[in-house]
Amino acid sequence: MSMVRYFIRHRTAYRYSGRIDLCHSLAHLRPREDEGQELSSHRIEVTPEPRFQRERTDFFGNRTNYLAIQQSHDFLEVLATTTVIKPDFAPVLRKAGVAWNKWSVLPSEKDPSGVRLGNYTLPTQASPALGAVTEFIKPSLVPDTDVMDLVNELMGRVFREFAYVPGATDTTTPLEKVMKQRQGVCQDFAHVMIAALRSIGIPVRYVSGYLETLPPPGQKKLQGADATHAWIEVFSPSTGWVGFDPTNNQLPGSQHIKICHGRDYFDVQPLKGIFLGTGTQELIVQVDVERM
Repeated sequence: MSMVRYFIRHRTAYRYSGRIDLCHSLAHLRPREDEGQELSSHRIEVTPEPRFQRERTDFFGNRTNYLAIQQSHDFLEVLATTTVIKPDFAPVLRKAGVAWNKWSVLPSEKDPSGVRLGNYTLPTQASPALGAVTEFIKPSLVPDTDVMDLVNELMGRVFREFAYVPGATDTTTPLEKVMKQRQGVCQDFAHVMIAALRSIGIPVRYVSGYLETLPPPGQKKLQGADATHAWIEVFSPSTGWVGFDPTNNQLPGSQHIKICHGRDYFDVQPLKGIFLGTGTQELIVQVDVERM
């Protein structure tokens, strides 16, 4: 099998109208090394320089960076540069070998990494139990349909019935509003699928990553044209975790570069934290994914 190498540059910057005296942040920026994905290099540069910086592994097996800046500043920049090697392949839908209505999951059961599946079957802040979600999944619930066939059909429905509209939502938009307006972005579509599948007891997790986007034929790729992306993974005993990308109605392949996974977006935010200071903030995010 051939391999493909990517160079990724992910810049996050905050400009503050006032002075910030203290900042504590947690970064999910280091891609995972599993399922054939290898990390050739990874570096995080922070301005101003943190007084304290530490890397650790979280509950879900993701590598995270804790940053503490204890000097006054009005600008913060976190620049992650990474080289990833992945198998170049065309994904094929795997069958679970069990119907969705004939399989139940015990909360104490674990996936191959040792995490209890119960963590991926319960409602969360971003993927709550909603009547609108229960109604949405009903047309897909054909008895005796293979688990993965059900998920694949549901993915197609989300793709067709929800409009991709950047700016229509933000990270605080509740799922109830997304279901009502039927529009959003990749993280919203992932949360719709997560809430729907968990409502019938299927273990599903949120995935944060990058997606290589290609320019139109004959045009040069613009710097900063790529972005962080989100999709989901569904578990069955015979297949393990299987990915689905509802934003593009496709199975994740070599163009999908996984950073981390969790119960929902709030487990795997690229950068989150608290600061002590006054004024407002302006956020700038630039992502470049270059095939080498």
